[in-house]
Amino acid sequence: MSGAEVVQPALRVRWGRAIAAEWTRTSGRGFLWSIAVPLTVGLPLLVTFAIAAVAERFARIPGQSAITSVSTTNAVYWVITFATAIMMVTAAYAHGVQRRGDVRDLEAFLFPRAWVAAAARWVFYGSIAAVSTVVLLVIVLVALPRLFPLVYGEVDLTDAAGLRFLWTVPMYAFAACGMGIAAGAVIRTPSAAVAVLLFWVYVAENSISLLPHGYTVQAYAPFLNAVAATGQELAFLPRFGRNGSLVYFVVFTVAVFAVAVGPWARPGRVRRLRAAWAAGA
Repeated sequence: MSGAEVVQPALRVRWGRAIAAEWTRTSGRGFLWSIAVPLTVGLPLLVTFAIAAVAERFARIPGQSAITSVSTTNAVYWVITFATAIMMVTAAYAHGVQRRGDVRDLEAFLFPRAWVAAAARWVFYGSIAAVSTVVLLVIVLVALPRLFPLVYGEVDLTDAAGLRFLWTVPMYAFAACGMGIAAGAVIRTPSAAVAVLLFWVYVAENSISLLPHGYTVQAYAPFLNAVAATGQELAFLPRFGRNGSLVYFVVFTVAVFAVAVGPWARPGRVRRLRAAWAAGA
């Protein structure tokens, strides 16, 4: 048996253990299932249907002409915005917490290759984000035209825009969780990691156009490119076309993740922890 054949099964075992450990850690009535996931699903639905109800009510006023119909490309903005951001900052906070104090030492002892635990956490939270967004997209795109036909009658899950949303938004949400893990790895304070991510997404990328040559720089803003790449209508043109900009965001995320997680792999630290453990035993 070659060395590669020995290493690969061990790596698969550690990968499985890392995902199982994250599942066990977050099971029960913890923050993820009691707050984060309900907020991920509930907030976009609440805002979307509240706005739709108000618009439909105005549209039913006799002689009202200010309300125009909404197309599929503008029907799921709050799903893209809120669901993705909530799961991204949840992943950032979760990873940041695991990188502090005794928990960090335990994780380093159990998973000497730090990227294994980080990547498993990315897959775990990214999968939840992807599944949540698919469910939200189906609910919104099916319910809006039926409940609010005057304003959202043109919305259709099965048209080109709806079908594009079904694969681009989950991909964006999954990749964004990797950005959250990277922030949690670099910024030691979990709340600070959350604040930096929210500032980056909602303030920095939108206001960078105010700087000299800002529009040129903004063309490379990863989150704006990703949102525009999903098919959502924005006053922003994807720098590399829709598919290319989505690939750009994924590649950008992988690069940031690799830089953020790589420095944590410190074999010397792991050897000291194992030696201390053996001495105590």
